[in-house]
Amino acid sequence: MNVSDSIITNQFSVSNFGEYYLPSVNRDTFEKIDSKTAFKQRFKQHLFKEDTLHIIIGLDSGLLTNYILSQPIPNGSKYIFVELDEVLNLLNIDIEPELQPYVQVLSMEQFAAHLESGDDDLYLIKDQCLTHNSIASTMGIIEQYSHCIKFVHKQIMLRTVEKKSYFEQKAFLVQQLKNLADNQYPASLLDGKFQGKTCIVIGGGPSLDDHIDWIKQHYDDLFILTVSRMAARLSSENIPAHIIVSVDPQDVSFEVNRDMMSLSKESLFINSHHVNHRLLSQWQGKSLFLGPKLPWLKEDYANIPTVGPTVTNSAVRIAIRLGFNTILLTGADFCFSSKGVSHAKGALEASAGANNSKIGEWVETYAGHMAETPVQLIYAAQALNEEALKHPQVSIINLSENAVKLDGVSYQSVAEVKLEPAKVSPQDLLNMLPSVAESTAKHLDEMLSGSENAVKAFETITALSTQAISLNAQARKHQFQSKQHQKIIDKINAIEEQLNKQFDDFCQVIKFYGYFEFSKFLTTKDSKNWSVEQMQEMTRLYYKAFKSISVELVQYLTETVSLLKVRLAELQPSADFDWLIDQWRIHNQPGRIHVVLQLREQLNLDVTMHQSQFDAIAKDYQHQLASMEHAYFSIGSANKSLHNTLAKVVDLYKSQNMTGLSQLIENIKPMISSDALAQRLHYLALCYWHILDKNDVAALDALQQIDKQNRTEVELKQLLLLALKLHNIDLAENTLEKIIAYSDEYLSQYAHVLSLQGKNQQALNAYLDYLDKYPTDISVLLKLGVFLAEMGQIDGARSSFEQVLIIDPDNLTAPNYLQQLQA
Repeated sequence: MNVSDSIITNQFSVSNFGEYYLPSVNRDTFEKIDSKTAFKQRFKQHLFKEDTLHIIIGLDSGLLTNYILSQPIPNGSKYIFVELDEVLNLLNIDIEPELQPYVQVLSMEQFAAHLESGDDDLYLIKDQCLTHNSIASTMGIIEQYSHCIKFVHKQIMLRTVEKKSYFEQKAFLVQQLKNLADNQYPASLLDGKFQGKTCIVIGGGPSLDDHIDWIKQHYDDLFILTVSRMAARLSSENIPAHIIVSVDPQDVSFEVNRDMMSLSKESLFINSHHVNHRLLSQWQGKSLFLGPKLPWLKEDYANIPTVGPTVTNSAVRIAIRLGFNTILLTGADFCFSSKGVSHAKGALEASAGANNSKIGEWVETYAGHMAETPVQLIYAAQALNEEALKHPQVSIINLSENAVKLDGVSYQSVAEVKLEPAKVSPQDLLNMLPSVAESTAKHLDEMLSGSENAVKAFETITALSTQAISLNAQARKHQFQSKQHQKIIDKINAIEEQLNKQFDDFCQVIKFYGYFEFSKFLTTKDSKNWSVEQMQEMTRLYYKAFKSISVELVQYLTETVSLLKVRLAELQPSADFDWLIDQWRIHNQPGRIHVVLQLREQLNLDVTMHQSQFDAIAKDYQHQLASMEHAYFSIGSANKSLHNTLAKVVDLYKSQNMTGLSQLIENIKPMISSDALAQRLHYLALCYWHILDKNDVAALDALQQIDKQNRTEVELKQLLLLALKLHNIDLAENTLEKIIAYSDEYLSQYAHVLSLQGKNQQALNAYLDYLDKYPTDISVLLKLGVFLAEMGQIDGARSSFEQVLIIDPDNLTAPNYLQQLQA
């Protein structure tokens, strides 16, 4: 017998509260408390959050489904239950037709297919998805649930990453438009300026902590490009970066990187054209942008592009374009440290500690060890490897042996590295760039003119699309290939030709921005097999997408025009600061006050403003810089949660991952004195580690460190296995006395151990107690027959074997035993 021996049986029990459940799945959970109360205590109101896709792993014998179905469905929410096939085969879940769009019960295979359908992509893209583990799935008895939990989380993550990459195209373009006023000079101004030199790209990974002293010692010989979240850390160590890089469009990017905002006098900011506008618009120093300035013009395509999926990838591309032929990496680990930490000191994630519940992937490091990492970082590492292979003339060297091993990136220790200094200080770099002040007005006028022209273009596209939709509707009324039909089709074709010739660049923007909308009319069918109706419907969807996206873009461009006019007003000789302050608040850019005061000083423009006005808007900006209200700042409590740690322990044990178990053991250890769950999980993981190390005595000792009142069926079962393996029959008997309270499946084994101890009457009682509840269990009837025969009770033994044949006439074992009795 081993830890995977729990069998899901088609045996229902009725609880003291009149509820049917599967004892092999839920043990005695619903004997102690009714299911409704149990679920209320476990899930509270999290299970009824509005506008949320609730994915629930396990049905708890169907009672959890009944609980959801008995409550009103929250506004905008859906429920997907994912259950093991073995359990689904035993249950009959009846969902009323009107609730079926909102509640589904799926197998793991069906769940994967459902995600692929895309029906719930919007929940994933908007991060409005919650996973909940049923009571049975977290008990640790049925190990298939651990696999199910890992499977569900991985499927959700993969789908989310994939779909966000498409939908972020919208976020990219929206931020690009917001940044038109501030994306003044392209990063290509620095193209090839540092040919043959050495630089170091600093990511946010934990290996930075190992190299910070070396960077200090060699600072004068290093040209530093850092990801934005590490900039403040470097500055505090008196090693300010030459270049700070940021690319993310998400609003939370400001909270993640806001500590860089005080560094505008010491570093150059290189930002993606779609960086979050709050970072760029409130930056008080020099900046260069990556990618195209305007989404509908190709003139900036020679600029250094933004590459992904992480800011580290973009920083490496910048270094390559600047001409560096040796690029050192630190903090570019693309995996967690040996302690499970994801970031270097200075990042909130570092102080939050390791996440003890998330189950990641495992990759090899340069040191030959295995390290945990999320799938997103695997993608980033693969992208870096491809980048390195595309630029063989550049030597990319990772200074950390604990980073993910990549074919295109070599490892060298700091002692082996040879530097070719650029001999340029951060201030020298800033002095190389033109001043922003003199050219700002001209830049804003150009962007305003371009944006207003774009508004007119998209309005025309809206009108043409509306006309095409109307013509398509008319065409449906005429017979296919009739003169009237062909005449209408010719008009539609003329519209398409006008769109492609006159508005080609703008149409490309529409298709990029509206990827999702345009995907609706795509089909896997061969065009030769399209029916007339299908062609007409695809035409309708095509122009509907054009219309809806062009309308949406007009709205965003109108906001852009408004923002550009605000920027021009900032430069007026007699600026209306009352109005400007209101506008900065509307656009969530209160830090503009400092930028504008600096700009007006450089342009010798007067500033007429009451101190109270300045104090109020400056206070708003300070609130942005100091507020801890954003959900991002609660990551510490999330990481310390042990809600899914048991599943992680079991997953690591099943995959024989001693490294992962060792990390988890050390991460949980500080909690064991004050947290009973932590104590239990710590010693269970330690037990599994010793089992994998072939030391059963140490494994048993680890389990026995768990307080007796804190042991659950999981620990008792493992204790039993080790006791039997080590021939400690007294311990096995003592453990069985306790574990039979969880499940009747242990009664027959209890009877066997009692017989080994010579307690034959107690053994017989245990067999009979079990068969009283499960009279058709053939394996136990056979065991009882053998036991009775050994006790000399031949008639009783014969009766047991004959009962087996009544249940299963084709059984081969019972006749063999009966023949032995006759002999």
